[in-house]
Amino acid sequence: MRKVNFFIGTLSTGGAERVVSNLSLNLNKDIKKIILMFGEKSKIDYPYEGELIYLDKDSHSNILSKLKVVLSRIITVQKIKRLDSHATTISFLEYPNLINTLTSRSGRSIVSVRNHMSTKHNNGFKSKLWNSTIKYLYPKADLIIAVSEEIKRDLIDNYNVNADKIKVIYNSYDLQGIREMAKEEIEDKYSGIFNHPVIITVGRLNKQKGHWHLIRAFSKVKEAIPNAKLVILGEGDLESYLNKLASDLNIIDDVHFLGFQKNPFKYIVRSKVFAMSSFHEGFPNALAEAMACGVPVISSDCKSGPREILAPTEFDNENIDYQIDKKRYGILTPVCDGSKYNSKDAISIEELKIADSILSLLKDEKLWNHFSNQSQERIKDFEISKIIKEWESVI
Repeated sequence: MRKVNFFIGTLSTGGAERVVSNLSLNLNKDIKKIILMFGEKSKIDYPYEGELIYLDKDSHSNILSKLKVVLSRIITVQKIKRLDSHATTISFLEYPNLINTLTSRSGRSIVSVRNHMSTKHNNGFKSKLWNSTIKYLYPKADLIIAVSEEIKRDLIDNYNVNADKIKVIYNSYDLQGIREMAKEEIEDKYSGIFNHPVIITVGRLNKQKGHWHLIRAFSKVKEAIPNAKLVILGEGDLESYLNKLASDLNIIDDVHFLGFQKNPFKYIVRSKVFAMSSFHEGFPNALAEAMACGVPVISSDCKSGPREILAPTEFDNENIDYQIDKKRYGILTPVCDGSKYNSKDAISIEELKIADSILSLLKDEKLWNHFSNQSQERIKDFEISKIIKEWESVI
């Protein structure tokens, strides 16, 4: 019997965590699945199949304790891998990836890279340290799974990884399951929101997602469509800042922070537009899941993923000058500059383009129907029954 160890920090909120959940549930039943996680107090938000192994009891605050925990995790993973040298260990996200490559001599190691690393780590000493570490360790993996062609190119160009060691496997989606979950009724306290045109976004409230740009763009949408609402699903460190920004812009009553939702689909399917303002991605699950719900999508043209999903024959987004780029399967807008503007700062050109894109969909029913149909057509390419075979071929 083949055996796979999925190595990820937690099974709580996040796209990589959802991917591990889907893989554990859908891989061939003849493959034994083990999920390696960090502290036993870790919250589990996603269903899974297989044995769960915690590498340590909990996290520690002081530096010495943290170093001991890191060393302990490396030793524990190495022991687990040595118990069955024929097993494949697939790690997700950077910290598990580093431990997996450090123990690469013990069994077969596959690293899943889910972000455009040179864009993510582009500033400061910590980024330089990460880049040096990745450049040294990632080539030691037996195989690297990149979730987009752009990530593959980034690893080759900037991290000295041999192209033969990289395989692109896109994220996969249980389309039937998503559509069944989307039928669930929403809570009474939220139902009134969706009696109005709703723009929705899903993702951690952190710097990467750039939610403040979307909130500022929404303030311009409100000027044209006063009853519009913005719904934000997710949790994170920037929630208080985002709340204050919405308040200062006098739109707090129309910006709804609903936190993390185990079933985001019931909210997405009742929305008119999905919008994403990220600075970098890998292969954005939230964008694809909105398409599965038949909702037209708008995304920043960030590296990587959005362009490959919405314009699959046009991977290169270098030196593109456009206003609003209506592609085959959705709308791409320029990436915002990342500055944390306050309510008194003028709306940037990039934010205006987000607002104009939203308004074009809300005001043009024919265009809305076109992109709704295109969303549902494109997402078929990522149906889990197709993608799971690619994973099974590398285990």
